[in-house]
Amino acid sequence: MTTRGLALALTVLAIGAGCNTGPVRRDDATDPGVYRTCQDAAAAAAWSRAQAALANGDDAAALPDLLTAVRGCPDLVRAHVAYQEAAQRLGGEVAAAMVAFYRSLPAGKTPVAAYLRARLADTAYAQSNALDTILAVDPSFAWAHLSRARINRRQGRLLPALEMFGDAIVNDADLVEARLERAQVLAELGRDEESAREYKAYLQKAPDDVAAARGYLTLLLYRLGRIDEAWQVLDRLQAKAPKSLDLRMDRAAALWRARRVREAVDAYLAILREDPTVARAALNIGLLYYEVAPQNDREKQRYWPAARAALRWFLLHSKPTDGHEQFERTMAVPFRLDRIEDILGKQDAPPPPTLDEMRWPDS
Repeated sequence: MTTRGLALALTVLAIGAGCNTGPVRRDDATDPGVYRTCQDAAAAAAWSRAQAALANGDDAAALPDLLTAVRGCPDLVRAHVAYQEAAQRLGGEVAAAMVAFYRSLPAGKTPVAAYLRARLADTAYAQSNALDTILAVDPSFAWAHLSRARINRRQGRLLPALEMFGDAIVNDADLVEARLERAQVLAELGRDEESAREYKAYLQKAPDDVAAARGYLTLLLYRLGRIDEAWQVLDRLQAKAPKSLDLRMDRAAALWRARRVREAVDAYLAILREDPTVARAALNIGLLYYEVAPQNDREKQRYWPAARAALRWFLLHSKPTDGHEQFERTMAVPFRLDRIEDILGKQDAPPPPTLDEMRWPDS
């Protein structure tokens, strides 16, 4: 075989095998650390104060410190992005002054100024063109890859977005925003195992991100069924918010998934005693008694009275917020109640259900 033929054969083999080395970081690329460090002590202190104010939702208080930070740290991209977003939320003259600031910002040795102007472009098309121009000059600039990925994600182009988030990570492994959003896109695509790996990697760098931890918990608990890992995430979240009803619902669900049926029922009942309007807790109690606890027809006589009380409680208190609850309310729950009456007999004008009726039988 000729050299040309061998090269062609190897190319065909690589394509047929789905060979894809993915993005590669250039050896001569700019150290991404320059975009997250600040040598000006006063500006760095201002950035710390601004972050604290933003965490409290106080854009107005953060604004003066943000301006100090971006003037003293011209390549600190996160400070610039925070200033742009805070000014846009405040609107009016503040937003206009911010736009004027970036229009007149001189180009430096890095792509930062061009990137910040690209973020302010009026349309996604204009933004994409500006970002492409930046990456044509410096393909290692991870923030531009991140913004291109976000544009594609908003447009529903998830596979290109996924690749672009990957490009951002390759060029800056500490650009945690790209890691998080890649995890979210993978979940949207149904690639749950990959998503879980990205969530885990992200949370190792951003352990205080409660919203991301909740997303990771949902993935582990409801889609992957990895209960042991879900417990660990749940414990960390509940340590920060021990009274959260949502997290208590997740803990009850974890007990259900672990086949600890009686404990799950008790956990849902505790939620209903605190807030009787959490109708989903009553529905789940009903499902546990109706589908999970009874192993034969004889046990239905034991568990279905409690199932009936729980399902009736759900119908009394539910206010459907999604299609699933609407279906349960109009179709699935009435069907189950009809089946229960076939076994237990019809109740004529029954009184309102009580929580005591939902307790574990013989408890």
